[in-house]
Amino acid sequence: MRKNKMMRLASALLVAVLLTTCAISGTFAKYTTSVSSQDAARVAKWGFEPSTMDLSNLFLGSYTNVISNNGDDVIAPGTEGSTTFAFAFDETNGANGPEVAYTFSIKVEATCHAAILANPNVVWQLDANGWGTWDEMIADITALSGDASGSKQYAPNTLPAGFTASDDVHTISWKWIFDENAANNDIGAVNGDALDTAMGNDDVLADCSIKITITATQVD
Repeated sequence: MRKNKMMRLASALLVAVLLTTCAISGTFAKYTTSVSSQDAARVAKWGFEPSTMDLSNLFLGSYTNVISNNGDDVIAPGTEGSTTFAFAFDETNGANGPEVAYTFSIKVEATCHAAILANPNVVWQLDANGWGTWDEMIADITALSGDASGSKQYAPNTLPAGFTASDDVHTISWKWIFDENAANNDIGAVNGDALDTAMGNDDVLADCSIKITITATQVD
């Protein structure tokens, strides 16, 4: 009986020793190699916001002492007009431009009757670039792209010089000078009464139209 107790005790001690040995070997006697890696990303900022450009108030159907009889927009000696346009970039988080390369283009679709183009008292300008011809104004608008061709590629985090802030607004203006001797005549207007009258009496009245399309497109 005593011998059996001794055997059970010895077995229990052996088991305890084995368990302790395993615990010690598991803690202090093993190889271990570990490696870890992580990555994260966000969408690259584009930033050009959808916008509506409205040039519809450049010409009007009525001015002081001038009223169209059928609702058409008209121009006449003594009238003038202007309108503005912009292409907004979202400057949130202090961004300086899209985080991708892109092309920036300005396409101007414009027609103006030769009779209007030939009248030196009908003048045009973009912003405060100075009064000049229709073609000069169109060229100034096109050059806002950054290139005279109307299209330029930009590196990430850059903006066209004419659209570096969300509040960059450009103004198209025109005027038909009524009197070459008027106090506000700053462009060397000439006596064009006969030319003006002929234009107003044409069977097909001369006209002008302008459409501006501004497009930013990511490049690969």
